[in-house]
Amino acid sequence: MSKELENEAKKYKARKTNSKTLKPLTARRYLAGQALAGILANSRGTLNMSELRRSAYEWADFMLEDY
Repeated sequence: MSKELENEAKKYKARKTNSKTLKPLTARRYLAGQALAGILANSRGTLNMSELRRSAYEWADFMLEDY
């Protein structure tokens, strides 16, 4: 049983780490991830994932604006 699970995990990892599926980590994506961590840390109750994503990218865009 564990050998089957191990093989399944290896196949999944190989499929997910395909260079065609990996998106480059841009400054915008990095900042959105950091903003998302802060939003989640301060959240209470039920969260709407699409709203969270939009908010995180809005923060990232704000941080990337030139003054």
